[in-house]
Amino acid sequence: MTSLRLGAGVVLLTSLLALPAAASSDPGWFWNPPQCDTVYGDGSVTITRSDGAELAPTKEKLRPVTYAKVAALQEPNVLVAIGRQSIQRSSDAGCSWQQLDKSPDDLATYDVAPGPADTAYVYSVNDQPIHRVKGNLVSTVAGPIDGGGLSAFAALPGRLRVVAGDGQLYDSTDDGMSWQRIGVPAARELFVYNAVIDPRDPGHVVIGTMSEGVYVTFDAGRTWRHSDPVTRVNAFSLAISPADPSIVWMQGYDPVTARHIWLSKDGGMKFEPVLDGSRATLYNGNEMWASPVDPDLLYFSYGTSFANYGADLYRFRPSTGELTKQHNDHDGIPSLAFNPADPSILYLGLAEER
Repeated sequence: MTSLRLGAGVVLLTSLLALPAAASSDPGWFWNPPQCDTVYGDGSVTITRSDGAELAPTKEKLRPVTYAKVAALQEPNVLVAIGRQSIQRSSDAGCSWQQLDKSPDDLATYDVAPGPADTAYVYSVNDQPIHRVKGNLVSTVAGPIDGGGLSAFAALPGRLRVVAGDGQLYDSTDDGMSWQRIGVPAARELFVYNAVIDPRDPGHVVIGTMSEGVYVTFDAGRTWRHSDPVTRVNAFSLAISPADPSIVWMQGYDPVTARHIWLSKDGGMKFEPVLDGSRATLYNGNEMWASPVDPDLLYFSYGTSFANYGADLYRFRPSTGELTKQHNDHDGIPSLAFNPADPSILYLGLAEER
């Protein structure tokens, strides 16, 4: 175990603390919308109030090569973002950003997961370590798999739950100092592209795999079901609705019918295609974000620096088929977070490859 320094202070390792029920269940009650027209930061995070039609200008221009990720925390008006080797924090609802620490590793393959109160966790899909952010302090611990990354990360009051690259679940009750296996993998020799953990019930986990489709458990990995009818799909991306966890989205490639976004209304047991590549640019792994208040609303993105194309942010409502697209000149939108006070206000983590 190591600690990263911030100024002259060394991080103290602390366990997760449970919040009062009101704060845990409705952090938006304490948040505010951002009160700014310009974002003061390195250009990696911006704000949109128009589903991406207009982006707030940033004080600095984003430097290549950056794939920024952002998360809104339960602590009022606090967000944590990562990009290149930087771990940053905003305490004014995303209007200004301060660097907390500089990681020795490039964070391109890392993501950031919000935890209780003012905590966040920075973890990689490919590698270790896990960086823990608590307030203005950053510390580092090893993950459960030596040399291996994580497909999903959920930080709960008093417990961390993760999904490894083979589908094995692990728990930690001491803030990542030690890990215990939970349940069993869904099948042997799985390669997991992505996984999601139900924010209301951490025993409900959905994993998307290479060539083997989707598996779902409702008892924390003790038993698994192979989801119908997508048993041979490359399931690249998953999203679960915080508003209704019976709604699960999957984006992937079917060798027969090509690329689609699929929808499950029973927690991931059965999927049906709801959008194909004739209406949106789908590739091997569009990022997707489910609305925290509307189970019938999904955002997803496409972006590339090839031919200076830029990035598209899609807004999709399957019940009506309504699909909108907003374009910008960045090279991608690897991350999106919703403002808890007003989920129509979006924080976008941006990519710059040139």
